[in-house]
Amino acid sequence: MANSNSPFGLAQYYGGSGGAPTFALTNRKVLSSAGAIYQGDPVQPNITTATGFINQGTASTIVCCGIFDGCNYLSTAQKRMVWSNYWPGSDANGDVNAKIIDDPNARFVAMGNSTDFNITGTLTSQLSSPVGQYCNYTIGTGSTANGLSGAYLSGLATTVTLPFIVTDLIVAPPGAVGTDPTTAYNWVVVGFNNEWLRTNGAGPTGIT
Repeated sequence: MANSNSPFGLAQYYGGSGGAPTFALTNRKVLSSAGAIYQGDPVQPNITTATGFINQGTASTIVCCGIFDGCNYLSTAQKRMVWSNYWPGSDANGDVNAKIIDDPNARFVAMGNSTDFNITGTLTSQLSSPVGQYCNYTIGTGSTANGLSGAYLSGLATTVTLPFIVTDLIVAPPGAVGTDPTTAYNWVVVGFNNEWLRTNGAGPTGIT
C-alpha cells in the first residue's frame, strides 16, 4: 500500500518517563481568546499577550512547549465543564485548562511532507537517511469532526535550533500506510530538540 498524504499531527509513540494512559501530561493555560488548538499540534509560549500561556505553534525556531493532548473549560453555551481533545477557539468562560505532553524524552510519530524524509540509495552504494537530522513542522488544518491535528513534519535540515530531531523511521508492518521509507509522506519518529525542558538553540541534549 502506498503512503498517503493524510497528516495527523504528532501522535504519542512512547512517553519517556511517563507511562500510559496519561504519559505524564502537564497542565498549561490557554486564553479563551486564543485560536483553535488540535490534539497533536505542537504548542508554543504565548509571549505577546500572556506570558505563561500557550498557543498553537507556528513553524519557526521558537522554543516548543510540547504537544497538545486535550483540554477542559467552562462552556459559555452549555453552562458546564466540557472535556475535549481539542480547543475550538471559542466558548470558554475564563481560561482553558490544557494538557500537553512535554516530557523531554518523549517520542512522536508524524508524517513527513515530502521525499526529504526518505531513505535514498542502497546498502551496496551510499545509503542516506533523515535519522539524526533536525526538522520543523507545518501546522496544517485540524479537523473539527474528530479534533485531530493536521500538522506534519517539514523543513528537514541540519539547523540545530529547529524544534524536532528525527530518531527513527516507521517501516512495519510492511505494506501499511506510512511504512514505505522510499516514497513521499512516510512516517517518522521524532523527539524534542528545541523544547522548554531541554537546552534549546544548541542541538540535542541526550538524544543521539
